[in-house]
Amino acid sequence: MTQSWYNISGKYPIRPCLPCIPGDEGVGEVVEVKDDVCTVTPGERVVLTTRMLGTWNVYGIYHERDVHVISPKIPLAEAAMLTIAPCNAYRMLKDFRSLRPGQTVIQNAANSPCGQSVIQLCKAWGINTLNIVANHCGYENVKRHLLSIGATAVLTLHEAQELATFDTALTRPVLGLNCLGGQFEDVMIRLIEQNGTMVYYGCAFDLPIVKNVLRKDVCFNKFHLSHWNAYATVIEQDVMMNNIIQLMVIDKFIAPVHQPLELKDYIHAFKNTANCEAFAICNYLFDFTLN
Repeated sequence: MTQSWYNISGKYPIRPCLPCIPGDEGVGEVVEVKDDVCTVTPGERVVLTTRMLGTWNVYGIYHERDVHVISPKIPLAEAAMLTIAPCNAYRMLKDFRSLRPGQTVIQNAANSPCGQSVIQLCKAWGINTLNIVANHCGYENVKRHLLSIGATAVLTLHEAQELATFDTALTRPVLGLNCLGGQFEDVMIRLIEQNGTMVYYGCAFDLPIVKNVLRKDVCFNKFHLSHWNAYATVIEQDVMMNNIIQLMVIDKFIAPVHQPLELKDYIHAFKNTANCEAFAICNYLFDFTLN
């Protein structure tokens, strides 16, 4: 729902041609294929790997190159949110820094879908996470949930600003994932290890990188998944998707906290998503099997 909100509000760098069907991710079952289709068969469960094709509908017609067959063992919620947040997190953790078990990643907006994906991938790979969240939108519940899915530490902005030392259980972070900017960005720049790496994405993607003057030893980067998708090979996409799917199958990667809704309840979903944005803990899924 968060990604769809960015698309509809015009904050996403790629604009669809109007009129269009909203929805940028989802899962469905193949009901029919043309005779020349060879990679997909009826009854298989698929997700869309190409953006802006529209998923807020009961039935859709797609090219076989735009779908990826997934295991029926994956719960529907995990499958529905597979292609954006988990892939975004996977690429940022893989592409900008060679991370080793025991090292630390710091991030803000840690309770966003991407932030929760970062936590779970790092947990599976033996990497620590220092997670900064806002102290509103039910902070205690947010902290409890993030710790339950594998976060090493969860701090409010104020707590992170007061942090001065790191103990042996949590080393100084070598990679920072900046989604918000402002004070959340400032504290990460201060805490990151010497010669560390910062990645700007999400709401921070359009921010000018001017704070590199504060840390000339840090490498500053920007990332947008659509840019990676534009140049990635089919094999690279399949490897990424299959690695994430394997974690889902063995229950080491679960969907963010979510609530299924009928499409007619879209106003409720829009209002709550727009009001909390990256601080929301609940994500909304439109379930077309609900009556």
